[in-house]
Amino acid sequence: MMKLQVVTISVSSLEKARRFYVNVLGFEPDIYYEPTRWQSFKCEGNGGFGIVEVPGLVRNKSYDIINFTVNDVVSLWQKVREVVSVETPLGVTPYGTHKFVIRDPDGFRLGFVGKNPAEGSDQD
Repeated sequence: MMKLQVVTISVSSLEKARRFYVNVLGFEPDIYYEPTRWQSFKCEGNGGFGIVEVPGLVRNKSYDIINFTVNDVVSLWQKVREVVSVETPLGVTPYGTHKFVIRDPDGFRLGFVGKNPAEGSDQD
C-alpha cells in the first residue's frame, strides 16, 4: 500500500502562482526551498501540495486535475468565481457532494469539493 506524500505541479512564475494560491484561494504557505524554487502549502491529512517554478513553462491543455476537500465549498466558490478561470461551475456531483473546477494561472485544473454547508463539513 502506498501513501500520498506530496503532489507538486510546475508553474511558470513562482511569485504569480504563490499570489494566486495564497491570496485568491486561501492556501497557507509552508516550506519554501530556494535552490529549486519549490513552495509547499499546508494541507490537512497525510498528503501535501506544492508548486515549483519552471522558467519558460508552456503547459499544453490537459485534463489532469487535483481535487481538494474544503469545509465550505459554497463560500470558497462565492469568493473566487469572479476572479478565476472557471471550467465547471459549482454543482452537485453524482456522489452527492458539491464541486467546482477552475484553472490556475498556468492552466492546471483544480477541483474543490465539499458538502452543502447545511449538511456539515466533508472529510472524504
